[in-house]
Amino acid sequence: MGSLISSSFIPPDELLGCTEDGCLPPEFSHDWVFGMIQVLILMMFYGYLLFYASNMLSEGSELLLLVPSLAGIVGSVVLPILGAVPDGAIMLFSGLGPGAQEQMQVGVGALAGSTIMLLTVPWGGCIFAGAMPLGKNGDAVYSKKGLVATKNKGMLAKLTGHGITPDGTIKTNSYLMVITSLCYLIIQGPAFVYARRPEGGEDVDDLNATVADTEHWWSLIGLVVSVFAFCFYIGAMVKQSQSGGGVHQKLIDDAILHQLEANPQLTLSGLIGPIVSESIKKYSSVDMPTGLQESLLAEQDKHRLKKLLAPFFYKYDVDGDGSISQTELIAFLNDLGERPTRAEAAMWMTKLDTDNTGSIEQDELVDSLLVYVKAKVEESRGGNPLTAAVEVQVAADDEDDEDEELEMPEDLEHLSPDEQQSMIKRRSFKMMGIGTLMVIVFSDPMVDVMANVGNRLTVPPFYVAFILAPLASNASEFIASFAYAGKKSKKTITVALSALEGAACMNNTFCLAIFMGLCYFKQLAWKFSAETCTTLLIEVVVAFFAMKKTQTCYDAVLILSLFPISVAMIAGLEAVGFD
Repeated sequence: MGSLISSSFIPPDELLGCTEDGCLPPEFSHDWVFGMIQVLILMMFYGYLLFYASNMLSEGSELLLLVPSLAGIVGSVVLPILGAVPDGAIMLFSGLGPGAQEQMQVGVGALAGSTIMLLTVPWGGCIFAGAMPLGKNGDAVYSKKGLVATKNKGMLAKLTGHGITPDGTIKTNSYLMVITSLCYLIIQGPAFVYARRPEGGEDVDDLNATVADTEHWWSLIGLVVSVFAFCFYIGAMVKQSQSGGGVHQKLIDDAILHQLEANPQLTLSGLIGPIVSESIKKYSSVDMPTGLQESLLAEQDKHRLKKLLAPFFYKYDVDGDGSISQTELIAFLNDLGERPTRAEAAMWMTKLDTDNTGSIEQDELVDSLLVYVKAKVEESRGGNPLTAAVEVQVAADDEDDEDEELEMPEDLEHLSPDEQQSMIKRRSFKMMGIGTLMVIVFSDPMVDVMANVGNRLTVPPFYVAFILAPLASNASEFIASFAYAGKKSKKTITVALSALEGAACMNNTFCLAIFMGLCYFKQLAWKFSAETCTTLLIEVVVAFFAMKKTQTCYDAVLILSLFPISVAMIAGLEAVGFD
């Protein structure tokens, strides 16, 4: 499979600077410079395509968060797996082609680099981005008052007096990260016997064959345990999302906001309506008085809708008085994809503006929109309470207003909430399918190019993959984590760090299982003791920081320093012959 795909692309070994004897270092060939430029351009091209594919996977899975029947497994199952697909593909193809034993350095570099980089650079950056002043009890103060207090503070005070306080799921997930990392020890235990490089003229190929034979059944055990750990982790995440729901709910709400802003084909009623329907089903199945059911439903949906609409409301509440006018209401609803006519807007203003001030307060607007969404849902399923109400108001309005109405686009005019949900599913599966196909197609040539860059620089391909592979395959996680942390709230910093811990756990299980499968079925030797020991050490150290209730900016500096320390540690262990 790997050879078939790679044969369709430019072989990097046939570019300038390479001969039958290998790729010459710069002092032996003037073509080396031009060949290196060609290879780097190829790597940038493949890297961009993998970055684009990983973003398609991320956006496609995010769309599924908008489908209530699937949202429960998306945040806990689909998102982590799809986030690991680019890394997993690089690792898989590194062991499928010719010279797999040597090419596996690229895969291990991607595995170690992805794990270590995600747990150091973005983690430390998230602490700085989300840092707030610490209160008397040592916890971060997430309030406007605390935000003002950050001004006029020196660097030393910021390092020691500012930080983040995520919720308890970060500590819980850190235990899971350490537990899943123990999967490495199954293969690394027997590998320690051959951790030292061969002395004298001992044949490397013969030694690799001996090591592969010794580790053969251990790799099978490692494969089984890694798969079991993967299933255990997914089950733990599903249970966590069902019991807690705070982080998971934040992911869903942010997905709704993002799609409302980015996709004009979606409407508030199309995205919120199915969620309201799920709430109705939930409370109607409980044995309690009807009035109490409606009261609980109203309070639950109102609280969520108020938080969800706050960014849109404050966007149009220019003077900050907590209310918006009729003209602003039309723009507000347009932003939510509803596109009301002036008659519909006037109807809502008349209904809600009971004191005739000419404006609507935020709580009044939320109450109105909740009724509006429920009416839309009922209307799409056979009822017409909203249509009837609007027709009464339209009949009473002056006919001259018709010229000023905002027309609904033709392709959306008859799109019900249920139809929008179907459109979301189709688009999501299409994006995830295309993204997965791109990852499969371009991962193999990316492996060849990174190996070639290492050969041209006379540097082990491991270091090239260690630095560059995560930038292509994990860039979307970098960006998302910083974006969440920058919102400076307890919930958003928890979302950011949870994603990073989840990526590490997927590497410890899903990606490691791929390597164990390669070692078993391809009879390859696991000779990566330096890389494995360093990865395990970094995970344990970061887990120590994650278990702290509050992480300060000083902790962030220490965490950021772990990345260069890890590179130096691997190089040092290999320099003394520790393979």
